[in-house]
Amino acid sequence: MRRIDAYDLLIGKGNYVDDISYKGKYAVFIRSPYAHARIVNINKEDAERRGALVLTGKDLVSRNVESGEREGASLTTPLMAINKALYVGQPVALVIANDPYEATDLAELVQIDYEPLEGIGNIEKALENKVTVFEDLKTNVVREQTFEFGKLSTQGRHLELDLYWSRSSGNPIEPYGAITIPTDDSLTIISNQQAGNVVSNEIQKALGVKVVHKNARQGGSFGEKFSLVRYLTVLGFAALKFKVPIKWIETRNEHLMASNGSGPERKFKIHAYYSSDGRVNSLDVHIWEDVGASRDAGQPFKPLAFLTGPYKIGGIRYTGTLVATNKNPAGAFRGAGTPPHTWALERTMDAIADDLGISKADVRKINAIDTFPYDSGFAYYDSGNPRGLLDLALSRKDIFALRNKNTGVGLALSTDPSTPSGSERVKIKVKNNKIVIGLGFGPEGQGNEHSAVVMASRLLGITPDDVAYEILDNTELPTSFGPGGSRMAIYTFGAVSGAVEELKARLRRKAEVVLNDKVIDYRDGYFIGENGGKVRITSLEGEEVDFTYTLQGKYRFNAYPFACDLAVVRIEDGKIKPIKHVVYIDPGTPIDEDLVKEQVIGGTAIGISLALYEHYVYDENANLLTTNLADYGMPTAADLPEIEVNIVPTPSPSTPYGAKGIGEIPVGIAAAAVTSAIEDVIKRRINRVPVSLEDLFE
Repeated sequence: MRRIDAYDLLIGKGNYVDDISYKGKYAVFIRSPYAHARIVNINKEDAERRGALVLTGKDLVSRNVESGEREGASLTTPLMAINKALYVGQPVALVIANDPYEATDLAELVQIDYEPLEGIGNIEKALENKVTVFEDLKTNVVREQTFEFGKLSTQGRHLELDLYWSRSSGNPIEPYGAITIPTDDSLTIISNQQAGNVVSNEIQKALGVKVVHKNARQGGSFGEKFSLVRYLTVLGFAALKFKVPIKWIETRNEHLMASNGSGPERKFKIHAYYSSDGRVNSLDVHIWEDVGASRDAGQPFKPLAFLTGPYKIGGIRYTGTLVATNKNPAGAFRGAGTPPHTWALERTMDAIADDLGISKADVRKINAIDTFPYDSGFAYYDSGNPRGLLDLALSRKDIFALRNKNTGVGLALSTDPSTPSGSERVKIKVKNNKIVIGLGFGPEGQGNEHSAVVMASRLLGITPDDVAYEILDNTELPTSFGPGGSRMAIYTFGAVSGAVEELKARLRRKAEVVLNDKVIDYRDGYFIGENGGKVRITSLEGEEVDFTYTLQGKYRFNAYPFACDLAVVRIEDGKIKPIKHVVYIDPGTPIDEDLVKEQVIGGTAIGISLALYEHYVYDENANLLTTNLADYGMPTAADLPEIEVNIVPTPSPSTPYGAKGIGEIPVGIAAAAVTSAIEDVIKRRINRVPVSLEDLFE
C-alpha cells in the first residue's frame, strides 16, 4: 500500500539535521593523519588568538559509561586522542568558529606534533604482539571466549575451511549530524542518533547534566548511527564548556575514516565433521575479529543466537578471539555480526557437498530443521519451513535454465535472530479529529511510522488518513528504543495494539457521556449506543494513553525468519556481473507486504555488494587506502541485478500478529548465494569476500 511516511521526503520536506533552522557556531574535528602515533604537543594559541574555540582530548572530562555490546559506540574509552592516536581519522581536537569554512581555516592553524609509530593493519600482524594498540594490555587480544553446545563429535569425514569476510562501512545516505545547545542546567541535543531517547541516558551519565534529545529524521542507519554517541558526548561537553550552541555535520570522507561504526572484519577456521550421507554431526568454529582500536565488541558473539543456522547439527564449539588493530573501530551495522556467520555456514555446506559429490540442494535438505518448534540449546525456533522455501527455489526451472559456461546459479538457505527480548513504548491520543501515535525514535527510512499508522487504522477500523504520528523526545518517551535487531514489526504492533485497546476502553466511558447511553459496540470507528446512537472515536479529544509492550522469551531472541536465495551471475570480460536474484522469505505474518519487499530488496542489495564490491583497504601499517566511495567500491544501481522477492509466511506463535523481523536476514544469505553462483561458473573454491577474479586466478 502507499507509504504514509514518504510524501514529505519526496517534496523535500524531510527536515534532516542540516535542514533545521539554526543560529550558533560550527565545529570541525582535527583528525590524526597517522594510524598510530604519539601526540607530542598541541599548540592552539594561534587559532585561539584569531577567534577559534579549541577543545583537545586533555580538555575533555567525561565519565566512562558502559554501552553493552555497541562496540564502536562505547563510552568506555577516550573520546578523543590524548597521548596517542590509534587510527587514521581519530579526533585529536575540536575547532569551533562562526561558520564551517572559518572553522576549517582556523583548524589549519592548530599545530600538532606527532611521533609516528608502527601501525597494525591486519589480524596476523596484531597477533604477533610486537606492537600493541593498548599498551597497558600488553597484547592485542582484547577478549577471547569459547562456547560449546551439544556433543562435539569428531567421527566420520572431516573438512577444514579458512575463510575471510572483509571490513565494510554502513555508508548511510546522510552521515552523522548534530546540534548541541547548552542551557543553564542542561543540554539540548538535536541529532540523527539511533535510539536517541535511550542513548541520551548514557550522555547524561557521561557529562553529569540533564540531556534533552530531539530526534531528527535520519537518512539511514541500520545500527551505524549508534556510534554517533561518541561525537555527541564531545560536542555536548564543548557546548557546555564554551557556553555556545554548536552544529556539526560529518563529511563522507570523515565517515569512511572514523565513523566508529564499520561492519565486521572476520577470519574463520572451521572444522566440519559429517557422515558419508551428508549429515553434519558437529562444527568447531574459531573466529578472529578485527575490532579496530577498540577494547571489546558484540558482533562476534551475536551469532551465538543461531550458531547452526537453519540446520540440525548435534554439536558445536564456537571460539571468538577479539583482536585490536589501528583501524576505525567496528560498530553494529545491519545484522551486527550475523551476515558473515551465515556466509561462512553456507560456504561450509557447499564445501561438504563438493567433497561428497552430492548436490548443494541435497546437503541442505538432509540437514535443514524439519520439525517445529525446535530448541537447539541456544535458540528456540518457534515456527518455519526452510525445506519448503528450498523446494520453492528448486522449482524455478527458469532460473536454473540460465546456467551455461559463463553463467552460474548459486543457492543459499538461512535464518537470523530477530526481536531481542525487551520492550517498546508509545503514546496515543485524539487530536484535531485524528488518532495521533507518539513514537520515541527518529525516522530511519524502514517505514516504522507507516507501520504504526497502518496498524492503528486496522485495529480501530478507520482509514489511514484518520491516523497521524509524531516523534517525541526523551523527556516524553524516555524508554522508547526504536529500531535495532529487526525488532520493530513485533514491538510496534505489540505497543500500538495495547495502546489502542487502552484508548478504546477510556473513550468508551466518554462516549457514554456524550451519547447519554450505554455503549454496546464499537464498529468501523464508531462507539454505538444501546439506542442506536453513535459517536466517532476521532471526535472524543482530550485523552492520552501511554503503553509499554514487553516481550521476554526463553533465550535472548524471540523470532526467527527463514529465507532461501537463488543468485545468478555471469562472467563477462573478466568481470563478475550479477544478473538476477530471487528471494523466498518467511517473515511470519507480514504487516505490509510491500514494506517487507522493500526491506528485503535493500538488505539483498547490501549482501550482493559486500560479496562483489564493497570493502575497506588498509596497508600493513593500517594506513587507509579507501578514503572515497569510488575507491571503497560503493555500487550504483547499474551494478546490481533485478531482485525478486516472494513472501511465504509461517506465522510465529510467540509474537503479536505472528510477525518476524526481517531487516537483517537478507544480507548474509545474499552474499552466500552470490559466492555460490561464482563458484558454479569458475569451478573453484572461494574463501573470501569481496570476490576478486584476479586474486583467484593469480
